[in-house]
Amino acid sequence: MANLFEKQFKIALLSIFVAEVFSLLGYFFPAINKFGFLVLILAALILAIHKLEYGIWIVLAELFIGSKGYLFFFEHDMFTVSIRIALWLIIMLVWSGKKILHFRQNKISFFNSRFFPYFSVLFIFIGWGLINGFLSKNSLGNIFFDFNGWLYFALIFPIYDVFLKEKRGQISTLIQIFTASALWLCLKTFVLLYLFSHNIGLLEIYRWIRNTGIGEITQMQGGFYRIFIQSHLFVLILFFLSLTLIFNNLKAGVLRNKGNLLVLFLSLFSLTTILIGFSRTFWVGLVVGLLGLYSYFIINKAKLKELASFTGVLLGVAVLSVGLVALLVKFPYPDPLGGFNTRDLFSERASQFSGEAGVSSRWALLPSLAKEIKAAPVLGKGFGSTATYKSSDPRVLSVDPSGEYTTYAFEWGWFDIWLKLGLLGFLTYAFLIFRIFAAGLQLDNLLITGFIFGLLVLSAVNFFSPYSNHPLGIGFLMIISVIIDKIKTEAAAPIA
Repeated sequence: MANLFEKQFKIALLSIFVAEVFSLLGYFFPAINKFGFLVLILAALILAIHKLEYGIWIVLAELFIGSKGYLFFFEHDMFTVSIRIALWLIIMLVWSGKKILHFRQNKISFFNSRFFPYFSVLFIFIGWGLINGFLSKNSLGNIFFDFNGWLYFALIFPIYDVFLKEKRGQISTLIQIFTASALWLCLKTFVLLYLFSHNIGLLEIYRWIRNTGIGEITQMQGGFYRIFIQSHLFVLILFFLSLTLIFNNLKAGVLRNKGNLLVLFLSLFSLTTILIGFSRTFWVGLVVGLLGLYSYFIINKAKLKELASFTGVLLGVAVLSVGLVALLVKFPYPDPLGGFNTRDLFSERASQFSGEAGVSSRWALLPSLAKEIKAAPVLGKGFGSTATYKSSDPRVLSVDPSGEYTTYAFEWGWFDIWLKLGLLGFLTYAFLIFRIFAAGLQLDNLLITGFIFGLLVLSAVNFFSPYSNHPLGIGFLMIISVIIDKIKTEAAAPIA
């Protein structure tokens, strides 16, 4: 297992910090935002031309921290290009150009993937969803904005070429970048919670967060602010990666050395971040992932003593996480906005399944969405399909007091896929995830075990929030598949 804190980790963490500083400055000085955008895409272009691998690392780092992909963007008149779209375009152009220039020597590595047949069938249904969107006479604008996230799957071709054609070391570098990115998200969340709970720069920082699409900040009770960032998905996955390492270290009896204490801190920081995010969807994913992980340990005949020790560590991390949340909010300098009852705050959030605007809107959407699916259950209605329902969202009510709202973007991720790709497309996607999950479980590898249960979490989260049809979920799915292929390829390679 690669060390989680190697040289690449420090470089990635420093690079992310610099990028975030430029992004924040870019909110106050738009010229800096454009400058940062141009520098990033120019660096990605030069590095990718020199070595495609370097360009891929920039793309993945942006994916891990960028939520909706607008940490930087280029805006002119009514035309806006996000840094995610720009980086995607650069990598695809450089990869395609290299293939054309060296087409005789360069084979496409993805064609040799164990998962290629399953991805191929999914791609066919994605194509059908696009065609069906036009056949169903859906709005052209809705079709484009609904479909463009799925184009992120095209990166699977250069990603596979980088991992399977290059020498060993890609997995280690990926883990450094992933860990650095997730840790940065934790630290960023802590800082935001502290600033907001102590009334420091509220309006400016809030506008920056909203302007870049990084996440959402909502005031709760007693000076507590919910800091939710869409990329917290990767923090949740880091939590399960750290848990697999902790369990392995408990079995080996080496939990107290320096490296393993750092892993414990990662588990503490990642769980604290998920608590601060106050996302019930992520909390459901957390429970599903823990049930799956315990089932895996039991099936693999873990000893009762090992399970008891692991549970003790897990409970200790949970208690410390709640304590860390309280410390950030109630830290006495400068004067905090107020106090809150920790138990009441979390229990109320966990048990509130009605009455709140977001919850009510989500449940109000479900019958309308089911009705649309029932109208074309097998073939679906294609990209750009809409549903109309009564929303409780204050932003919707401010425009239309009746609350009637029509949209093509749905919270219910799996139902969204069913409506757009049809039943067969939905089943194909689900079966692809199952195949990757099953293949990962066959490997006796700590990294894959942690990531595989991250995939289980992603599948659970996708019931309530659209991640599997978004670059965040798509990117993670591609990463897991290529890591599994890479490990199996290296294991099958003859020893020199």
